[in-house]
Amino acid sequence: MGRREHPLVLYCQESRNFAELLDGWLFRGAGRIHSESISDMDRRFLAKSGRKVYRERYRDLYKKVEGAAVHLLIGVEHQESVHYGMPVRVMDYDSVSYMSQMSGIAGRHEERNDLTGAEKLCGFSREDRLLLVISLVLYCGASPWDGALRLHELLDFRGVPEELRGCITDYSIQVLDVCHTEDQRLLEFPADIAALFFFMKYRDDPVLLVKNLTEIKEVRSNTCDTIAECVGERRLKGFIKEENGGKVNMCKALDLLIADGEKRGIELGIARERKNTERERKRAEKAEARIRELERMLRL
Repeated sequence: MGRREHPLVLYCQESRNFAELLDGWLFRGAGRIHSESISDMDRRFLAKSGRKVYRERYRDLYKKVEGAAVHLLIGVEHQESVHYGMPVRVMDYDSVSYMSQMSGIAGRHEERNDLTGAEKLCGFSREDRLLLVISLVLYCGASPWDGALRLHELLDFRGVPEELRGCITDYSIQVLDVCHTEDQRLLEFPADIAALFFFMKYRDDPVLLVKNLTEIKEVRSNTCDTIAECVGERRLKGFIKEENGGKVNMCKALDLLIADGEKRGIELGIARERKNTERERKRAEKAEARIRELERMLRL
């Protein structure tokens, strides 16, 4: 059997969810990316390096969005810990993608035999253009992202003359650190993505969770199901069945979690009280035994 995919990866594979994630990330929820503009691309890349050496790369998610190829590395599967060499990793992924495109273009030219001279030698004409690649890193770790965001941050510039630094190409990456992004910025995402992010960010702080979710009235059932899987709120799964529809009322869902939490708190409190009462009884018995022993010794 194959490895089970992470629920967040499965969630983002759906075109509507992927479109909403990108729209909130790249356009602050302006509604400029829609599911109709999303199409799947091969997650596996084979790029030839030299004559006999091949490199293979598997993307977390790789989709075509109108005139761009978007590569999404989802942190909960591979990047739950900070990857301190991420600029190099992203640069490698992007270069493999561009080389794969060039290889495909060269193959088509070879079939048509429509190039001459220098163009024929490289398999690429002056008019050929590559599909641009956008790589995004979705990081959901509990610790803040403290890794490099640019290639230059990884390079040892000691002893390098200032005049030469401008000749050394830099490479920036885009990282969304979900749990350490300002609440107002997360609210710019479409409601379902925002709700998912807030549950991740405030899974251990119900007060701030409720505060930020007051503006989100309802989410799709698959969003609620992903929340339940990602943050361990399995109680939401039962609520989804009770709702029996495509939408889940967030106010009702939060009331369920709060009421269930209060019930568990009361039960825990009762159990602790019983435990404390039993502990006090044993202490009293030990104290009485010590007193009796002291009285016996004093009588001797």
